[in-house]
Amino acid sequence: MDIWTYLFHVVAAVAVVAVGFVLGKVVKRLLERGLARLGFNDWFRNFNIGRALLRSGYTAGEFFGSVTAWLIYITSILLAVAYLGFAFDSPWLYRWALDMVNVYVYGFVKFFVIALVGFILVDGFVEYIYKGAIFRVESVIGPVAEYIRIILYLVVITFALEQGGINVSTLSAMLTPITWGLAVAVVAVLVLEALKRK
Repeated sequence: MDIWTYLFHVVAAVAVVAVGFVLGKVVKRLLERGLARLGFNDWFRNFNIGRALLRSGYTAGEFFGSVTAWLIYITSILLAVAYLGFAFDSPWLYRWALDMVNVYVYGFVKFFVIALVGFILVDGFVEYIYKGAIFRVESVIGPVAEYIRIILYLVVITFALEQGGINVSTLSAMLTPITWGLAVAVVAVLVLEALKRK
């Protein structure tokens, strides 16, 4: 392979990365503006995950725009590496780069979407519990509702990781004592509340 062919392939790979970075920045800007205009930022603030984002200094649009942009950046770099592997007759590099895209980038996208939807559903369900308990004893309902929230968060994370292609057998084994520990803590709080009323 002569020097000009070598330079051509290197420049082509750099061009792939450059296009990916430009595309990432454009998509990020579009997501930030689009979600803000649609009122998604205000709607997302109703959930715990939205309020946590605000405390960290991000709106929902900025967060999703940044995540999407970084996924595009990483994908473009891996595709450029795959192109170089193909152009320079390096099958292992080509396969490694495509495997990284197929397994890890795609796996992260699945994990992220499932976790996000799951957290929103869990928060909506727990808020429903709180609203149904307006005229009841909030000191009792609060610990129970938060216990349910934590357990369901753990279930969502475990399921999302599994769907993302990560082995969660060890995590599942660790969650059992954590779940029982939380259950004991909630029961202790309820017993203390009952004793205070006597």
